[in-house]
Amino acid sequence: MAVSYIPQNKVFAVCTFQLSSAPQKFSYSRGKVNVYYQNKKQPVLTADDKNIMREFTCKSPWNLAGTLLAFGAGLLLVASGPVGWIAVGLIVAGTVAVIAAAVHKCTDPLKAGNWFLAHNSVKINGAAAITRSSILKCDKGGVLTPFFDEATAIAVAGSISTRNRWELGINVVASFGAGFFLPSAFSGWGAASVGGKIWLGGGRFVLGFLAFSGLNYGERGIIRTYHENAGDLKDNTTYDQMNNHKEVFVENGKPVEKDIDQNSYLGMPSKPDDFTQDSEDLVKVEKTGGSGSNSYKISYMSKITGVIESYTVLAESRALQKQLNQLDGLSRPVLSRNPIAQQLLNDLNAGKYPEWKNAIRFYNQNKMRPGMVDDGRTAMANATKENLKSFASNSVQGILFVIPFIGTWLSEEARADLALAVSTDLAANAGVSLVAETPVD
Repeated sequence: MAVSYIPQNKVFAVCTFQLSSAPQKFSYSRGKVNVYYQNKKQPVLTADDKNIMREFTCKSPWNLAGTLLAFGAGLLLVASGPVGWIAVGLIVAGTVAVIAAAVHKCTDPLKAGNWFLAHNSVKINGAAAITRSSILKCDKGGVLTPFFDEATAIAVAGSISTRNRWELGINVVASFGAGFFLPSAFSGWGAASVGGKIWLGGGRFVLGFLAFSGLNYGERGIIRTYHENAGDLKDNTTYDQMNNHKEVFVENGKPVEKDIDQNSYLGMPSKPDDFTQDSEDLVKVEKTGGSGSNSYKISYMSKITGVIESYTVLAESRALQKQLNQLDGLSRPVLSRNPIAQQLLNDLNAGKYPEWKNAIRFYNQNKMRPGMVDDGRTAMANATKENLKSFASNSVQGILFVIPFIGTWLSEEARADLALAVSTDLAANAGVSLVAETPVD
């Protein structure tokens, strides 16, 4: 199928990393220009032309700036002394990063990127021509594709920017939480052995980064496999090329194989909380029974199970508090006949409610007394208050555990939006009369 070449001013650019909601236009950046579409304001673009006429607001520098500030602010709230100065340093670094993000230009990272799927057998000023089938990979990680239909470009740019803003927002929240809870992760430092200190101070975070990288790699794989085999993106050429296409480029005289945007297991950490991903959030091994014991307790997905367990404890304390409130003001004779009081006394004798039992000033294992009810109501009111705090804290940490996976999903859906919009653009049958019969070779 014949596909249009790309003249400047006739084609829109949309990027998977854009925070700004509008598309831009591709621009020439090669030194020599003498091939035009209709006039000298419309150079036909080549693989050497890697620029846009106006800058995108890019999520990459803003992600670094926002998360540095948030991590430092979270740490500063709970830290003092040397750790507090580290937090201040992070905030200063975040402020510098904000300035850098505000003045960020696409020119350099685009120049360091590459056009894939160019028309290599057609040369313009010595460089391969590009068509609407070509894809530009920015050095910051974004993927840009050309659109001839303005309405399609506007719609997909808005969709992608919304996803990226949500991703930036939850990354900032995650980084703030990581900084806030980081000091508590070292609570056992003083009593730890040398090996324990190595584990607490670095080992579990290195292992955690590797483990979470693997989980995010698997999540991306599942999302891409789903899109490639079901729904609107099944048999979508652009999406398949984004996920699977590789080309060889010559850099410094040596051939280098690069891909458009393939899934990879490891990536460079892009925000502070990447360094604080704790393997014990996934699997935690604790020694039980004292220093000489060989017994161990293994817990899995502690941030999630912690939410469930703390909610269960909270629900139990609330239920007991409700039962005790029903007994409030009842006399001894009435309590002795009350089925709720009788059952609670049996539970107390069986050791079911230690917090209540320990608070009872005059315990009678044979009969429920008004004083036992009063002591229980006071004890359970305090317990419910503390359990609610524990549940809230565990819930926040559970949300922070899930956030990176939400961010991965948002990023993947932005890519899917772009690929789907390309097929819509092709169906709109927009383009120019300057076409390539063989668009990619």
